[in-house]
Amino acid sequence: MSCYPQILKRLCANVICVVSILSTVMITTAHAGVIRDTEIEDTLLEIMRPMAAEAGLNPDKMKVRVVIDNAYNAFVAADNMVYVHSGLIIEADSVLEVAGVLAHEIGHIASGHIPRRNEIMQSAGINSLLSAVAAIALSASGNPDAAVGVIAGGNDRSRRIILAQSRQDEGVADEWAIKLMESQNLSLQPMAEAMRKIGAQRSLPQSRQSDYYLTHPGAQDRSAVFQDHVNQHEHDEVMTPGWMILAHQRIKTKLEGWTLPPKTILVHSIGDYSEDATYKRGIAYYRLSDYAAAIDEMTQLTSDFPQDAYYWEFLGDVHRSNGDADAAINAYQKSIALIDSDLNLGQINLSLGRALMMKNDDASWMEAIKVLEQAHQDETDWAFVKRQLGIAYGKSGQFAAADLILAEEALISGNIDLAVQLAKRVSSHQDVTPIQNQLAADILNQTQ
Repeated sequence: MSCYPQILKRLCANVICVVSILSTVMITTAHAGVIRDTEIEDTLLEIMRPMAAEAGLNPDKMKVRVVIDNAYNAFVAADNMVYVHSGLIIEADSVLEVAGVLAHEIGHIASGHIPRRNEIMQSAGINSLLSAVAAIALSASGNPDAAVGVIAGGNDRSRRIILAQSRQDEGVADEWAIKLMESQNLSLQPMAEAMRKIGAQRSLPQSRQSDYYLTHPGAQDRSAVFQDHVNQHEHDEVMTPGWMILAHQRIKTKLEGWTLPPKTILVHSIGDYSEDATYKRGIAYYRLSDYAAAIDEMTQLTSDFPQDAYYWEFLGDVHRSNGDADAAINAYQKSIALIDSDLNLGQINLSLGRALMMKNDDASWMEAIKVLEQAHQDETDWAFVKRQLGIAYGKSGQFAAADLILAEEALISGNIDLAVQLAKRVSSHQDVTPIQNQLAADILNQTQ
């Protein structure tokens, strides 16, 4: 869980891109953050991909991001991207609740609900693009009433159209959830129970209602739909796959390690040498900058579970933070050797590249470029990867390549002036290639 992604700020012509940007901004201002973590994302994608394929989507293009927020919620703000609150993972009584919510969000994507929101705004008589964007962003962040206020300004007709469409969309997404969960032979009973609990919040003051209740209308009626399906189709007990139960417990443990107060974790785990408690302690010590203690905990785990790629990855993070480049490189390389090649290795390659850069010698800079280029292939839109690769290019004397990739980073980070300056400078370097000149020209065209 190494770095926060750069928040896109450049105004896009495509409204969906803008919605995604502002949603991230809203989450950040609400004291939460979108984080990147290989293990958590891989686990959620492993659950999502078969259902995405069943829905007619390209499973390899599905992406998931985790929002550190204790609310039980998830949402989609751009095609193929699902945002999951840490609270959903931690508070879910069953991994099937998480799977059901993911199936529901995939249903929104498969039904084209995100691009159609702009059309809904227009049909409601809203002509201001920025107002529409702000409204969807507010809604995605868990405050639909505020969103309606932004777009409607007291216009009851607009409010009725948007809320009616929202309820309709939720119903359609639930139909997808039922179909997708059934396709994977997963029980919908936990989803019905979760909707029943959420629907009971109708009698609570709005300030005490959950984000999921506020952003997913009709939970009580939806519970009945799920329960009806269970009653008709699940006559025998449906067994939950063991790997899903274990994987959910594992990422729940990890998120608790990152969200609970570190000292509380240490106090409560005294004398507990179980795998989960050791992992939590390792994370807690790391958050307290007690790297020696964190290394002890993670070394124990990698010794007990030498085939666990994610334990090796986090041990690498601890060593890198402790300034031990060689130990970090060794741990990251073991992690990469163990992890499934079909999964996204971008984050681990990024971490390995940064560890190699710490050595600050010619051979290490060249090796860092190789792994950072691999990271960039997996994470083409992550500005931080571009910055690290730009630094490595510059240190190795590849100045045209450095200016080009840093121009890309500036462009997606919203610094248009810097992007123009760097793109114009690409052609001045002796090592520039025709392809690099063309790519620099493309950046300049995008800024006009």
